Amino acid sequence: MARALTRLPEPIRSRVLRSAFDRADNAFNRGDLEVVFALFAADVEYGPPPPLHWGGSLRGRGAVFDFWAGVFTHYGENTIENISLDEVSPGSFVRRARLCHRSSTSGESPGYVIVQTTDLKGGRVLRQVNILDDPRVVEA
Repeated sequence: MARALTRLPEPIRSRVLRSAFDRADNAFNRGDLEVVFALFAADVEYGPPPPLHWGGSLRGRGAVFDFWAGVFTHYGENTIENISLDEVSPGSFVRRARLCHRSSTSGESPGYVIVQTTDLKGGRVLRQVNILDDPRVVEA
């Protein structure tokens, strides 16, 4: 489906993309990581959000899944909300999204806005990088 997407007229392509990101966000918000990462390539390159990871990029769908499983274990509640989504070129998207994490045990509750760049190839997420929208703002 993602391959055919690039051939659709822009208004239709935009609606389909927004719907796909909304479905992924809904899966994330209910903790269904299998659904969220189903379209990631086996060898995806992934840059996690900086408030959660200060190392280099992760390589591979399994590493990304394990990273987020650890986040979901540490924080009991995790949410993401789309703010904007733009196609910058065929198969390349930039979105802004707000993430919030809450821990019932430690009281931690970071919230922040990311700028996420996603590159698709062959219907799979080949690369996804997350940076802070404003590095000075990580809400406690």
